[in-house]
Amino acid sequence: MLLLLHTADEKKVFIGLAENGKLTAKRVFTAQYRQAEELLPAVDKLLGKQLSRLKGIAVVCGPGPFTALRIGMAVANTLAWGLKIPVAGVKLDEFSGYDQLAAVGEKKIKTAKQGSIVEPFYGKEPSITLKKR
Repeated sequence: MLLLLHTADEKKVFIGLAENGKLTAKRVFTAQYRQAEELLPAVDKLLGKQLSRLKGIAVVCGPGPFTALRIGMAVANTLAWGLKIPVAGVKLDEFSGYDQLAAVGEKKIKTAKQGSIVEPFYGKEPSITLKKR
């Protein structure tokens, strides 16, 4: 079973479970500026007692909002490390819907190595260091 995480949208979060490239469960919720508070409880609720069945995690790595992406990456990388399963990043332009995210994630997780990490892809230079005018 594969866990899917998509925090690259600034207003909503998608989490899902997939098996054999097919989406088997999903949850989409609004979490604008609250991804850090809402993501882990939602994952826990979706997984229930199935945590040991996870074989990998696919996370949308960007482009997207700075903080939202970092929250998704931190959760995906930490869960993968703790469970000793592979994690793979999927860019927004590699899929067009949640069903396709499941298929692409499944394909990428097959080549992902346990112990690797996913880094966010912002799509542009950071604007947090620009001088104020």
